[in-house]
Amino acid sequence: MESDAADGTDARSGATDGADPSLVDRWTALDRGWQALALGLGIVAAHLVGQAL
Repeated sequence: MESDAADGTDARSGATDGADPSLVDRWTALDRGWQALALGLGIVAAHLVGQAL
């Protein structure tokens, strides 16, 4: 959770676009999770190729 240092309030509480901030946070976390999964699988695949050679 991000906080505004000036007034100590939650930076997401002032959202005026109508989107649920928790939904945006979940999407961002999911996106990073998928990126991490793809990176991990790529590293494992490269290791297996290296072991096969």
